Amino acid sequence: MIIKMKNIVKLFLALSIVIYLGGCTDDYLDVNKDPNRPTAPELNQLLSGSEYYMVQALSQGDFIGQGLASYVHYLNPREDSNYGMGPGANNPYNSWNYLYTYVLNDYEAIIEYAEPDENLIYVGIAKTLKAYAFSVMVDIWGDIPYSEFNNEEITAPKPDSSKDIYNALIALLEEGRADFQNTGAANGIKPGKDDFFYGGDVDKWIRLNNTIKLRLLLHSRKAKSDITDWQGKFNALITENAFITTDEEGNPEDFQFWYNNVTSPAYERHPAYSSYTGQHTHYISPFFYETMMGQTYNTTDNPFAGIKDPRVPYYFYNPMKSNEEPPNGYEYRNGNFLSIFFATMGPNAGQDNRHMFTKYSIYPIGGKYDDGNGGRVEVGGDVGTLGTGIAPHKMITYAALKFMLAELVLTGEMTGDARAYLSDGISAAIDHVHSVIDKNGSANPAPKISDDDREKYIDAVLAKYDAANAEGKMRIVMTQKWIHNFMNPIDAYTDYRRTGYPVLFDPNKTQDPGYGVNPSGDTEKSDARVELSTMASYPRSLYYPTNSETELNVNMPQKNNVSVPLVFWDK
Repeated sequence: MIIKMKNIVKLFLALSIVIYLGGCTDDYLDVNKDPNRPTAPELNQLLSGSEYYMVQALSQGDFIGQGLASYVHYLNPREDSNYGMGPGANNPYNSWNYLYTYVLNDYEAIIEYAEPDENLIYVGIAKTLKAYAFSVMVDIWGDIPYSEFNNEEITAPKPDSSKDIYNALIALLEEGRADFQNTGAANGIKPGKDDFFYGGDVDKWIRLNNTIKLRLLLHSRKAKSDITDWQGKFNALITENAFITTDEEGNPEDFQFWYNNVTSPAYERHPAYSSYTGQHTHYISPFFYETMMGQTYNTTDNPFAGIKDPRVPYYFYNPMKSNEEPPNGYEYRNGNFLSIFFATMGPNAGQDNRHMFTKYSIYPIGGKYDDGNGGRVEVGGDVGTLGTGIAPHKMITYAALKFMLAELVLTGEMTGDARAYLSDGISAAIDHVHSVIDKNGSANPAPKISDDDREKYIDAVLAKYDAANAEGKMRIVMTQKWIHNFMNPIDAYTDYRRTGYPVLFDPNKTQDPGYGVNPSGDTEKSDARVELSTMASYPRSLYYPTNSETELNVNMPQKNNVSVPLVFWDK
């Protein structure tokens, strides 16, 4: 975990970006009381910088989100095909490096600088976000440095056990909540625009703090004995029932970061928007598409068979027109949807059909809404052709909370109506799509899902739920959460390992994958000669990065086998 000069340069560049993004409070020009104890200006910059870097580290682009998307079958990248994200993935600027070098160090600095001057809102935010960031790292990697990570005297920090870190993070969240509730908090410096999430709103931060704590307890529900007083902590949270919610207008308190359409002086569009045009290196998973379409061609046991999700044109954009054919050989075509298979070795997997392959639509990245007419998206087109890049990176949404509560009811951890939570979760997920439409506005117009279509879809899913057994009900809840969490593969990856859902793509449960559906609805064989690799063992955690960790830290030997459970809750 050595900070290299290129990283330092990148740090200052990005810091200037986040200052531009977040602005500063009215106290920015105040003179520090003590030059050795930075106060308002530095707290402003540290908070905005650390929040921005955390989002970057967990999102798409060059970071963990893009590669991990193949592990939950959102995307089929050629680079990480067949669970192939090895020890060298994303080096040198990987999520691990960003989180340790910039994000977590800055949270520590905020706590160190803010506590002596009783700027407790900043302290509470830093502790809450530190707990969230570390919990994500534990969920992905398992045992990692925690107690020694920020000790200047220790150049090779040892990893702590994942269960010990979880216990420490739960305690840290409780400390952060106490800071928010401290009567002296109102007397300290209050965050404003430098807090990209809640603008320093203490009540919202307390509810997020509780929701993150619930998330940790949910993840560890099969390993209760490893968490100190798991039941007592859980009961207290459920009794209080103070989680992220909606305001009087129905706007949810989603824990997310909004990217926008600004490109100068800094590029502020969604990180995956840069891959919107040009040659493809990642592709929308046919398995994911068929699940949402209610089809069973290659998703033979689709829990939503016969139900087309009204969010499909908001998730996927098909540039190909109905009367067009791809210029080169192709592997999977389903109407105007064009992609490749997971773990493909077929000769057509690398064909250049860049203007025909299905792309992201408006919801995931602020791309173009699919109105069914097709058309290329390419550099040089107008805004209406390209979309905007306005979309959020979501971490914990109100919709996801509803699915969490449904899971807790179905597993007997709490009382309640899991069916109602499922219904509310789907409805909130549709509202989340609408929030992206609203943000894009006239620059990238799209119609909203009608109330009638929303009601029909939810009713159809609930009918499947009512007819299912206990495991089938859990599968439906977790599959709906998976659909909603598109572009947040970290939580989907954790959910799959915890629950076994959604049931992922299995080449043994497909029809001949060379068959697709043409625009007329008839089944016909494409010109593809599909060859799928033998499915690799599923990775239960990720390898540690090489360039930024195992080659520099003698106390962090590389994992020998990631196909065995190495995270304490993975039981």
